[in-house]
Amino acid sequence: MSAPASRPRRRALIWDLFPLFWLAFLAFPVAGFLEHRRTAGETLLFVSLITLFLGVYVIVFRFRLPSNRSAALQERWAVAGWVLSLVTYFVLFPITDGTGSAFLIYGASMIGFQPRTALALWLAFLNMAVMVFPFWTGTYQPEDLWWLAPNLVFTLVAVYANHASYGQRIARAQLEVVQREKERLAADAERERIARDLHDLLGHTLSVIVLKSELAGKLAERDPARAAQEIREVERISREALTEVRAAVHGYRGSGLNAELARAKVALDAAGVRLNVTGPLPDLPAPTEAGAAMLLREAVTNVVRHAHAQEVEVTLTRTKGGHRLVIRDDGVGGEGPEGSGLTGMRERLRALGGQLTRDGTRGTTLTADFPDEVGGEASPGLVTA
Repeated sequence: MSAPASRPRRRALIWDLFPLFWLAFLAFPVAGFLEHRRTAGETLLFVSLITLFLGVYVIVFRFRLPSNRSAALQERWAVAGWVLSLVTYFVLFPITDGTGSAFLIYGASMIGFQPRTALALWLAFLNMAVMVFPFWTGTYQPEDLWWLAPNLVFTLVAVYANHASYGQRIARAQLEVVQREKERLAADAERERIARDLHDLLGHTLSVIVLKSELAGKLAERDPARAAQEIREVERISREALTEVRAAVHGYRGSGLNAELARAKVALDAAGVRLNVTGPLPDLPAPTEAGAAMLLREAVTNVVRHAHAQEVEVTLTRTKGGHRLVIRDDGVGGEGPEGSGLTGMRERLRALGGQLTRDGTRGTTLTADFPDEVGGEASPGLVTA
């Protein structure tokens, strides 16, 4: 169900290229420069500063935030871009006239990539003061005021929009770090719990089996009847240990769909996503409930990490041949390649005699059909995408 160019990737590409569209406003200083004949030195200066400005602008807007280090780098480049835009404005002012104010707007847009709101606003207001200053000194005439008000508005909008976007990206990156840390701590705690359970469950039992086996070996020639009795004891203890291990493994496989829904709500609430369960949940056979719980866990993991959704809806209904679980979110959707988690769930459902379908037209919808009579038992593990 994958496509070579999925919709989320196209959206991400458009979003990445969107800041480049604003470079079209460089047409104004270029037009102002070309209004008159220029010397070779002026042309070289203009082309050099424009090229340098374009390079810094692309660096600032192409940064992503996989780590705190890259965030700090983007903030430093944003300050450098703001300084360069101001220098470019003043240096090119004599040969671009008022059209060079576009550089002040670009500077405000770049300085928005700051965690400090006060710094971003003060520097944006400084740009606006520089923009207004030529009118105070009489360099511009009152008839030139037609372009001042829109430029002042663009300056404020640019700094506010980019500062708000930057704050959201920082918060999203921090949330992903916290989510990964929570998952790591939960996995460590689960491993420790399993290790303690196995030690408590099998440590004493295996020690008793070893001792009784050694005793039976020593008594085999001297007292065959006693040795046979010890061997029967070893068999009984081994069967009891096997029963206890099976019960423990069953407990590791999860505590049911209701418990998984409770865990899903906690995870989604932390990510700012609403969970809506439509209708009461019917009783399920044990293998079906284990498979449904694992699918819900995988789906919620993907929503938190990738979907950028606002709501997740879960519906479980009785069908003619079994049960149907539908998990729908209103996120980015798309028909991109599946991760290993969904691929693994598809294989597990196939082993149960069911099937899993995915629809990415409006958000993502996972539909799992479970038969009444399953062909096997769901695996306890789950590999996330």
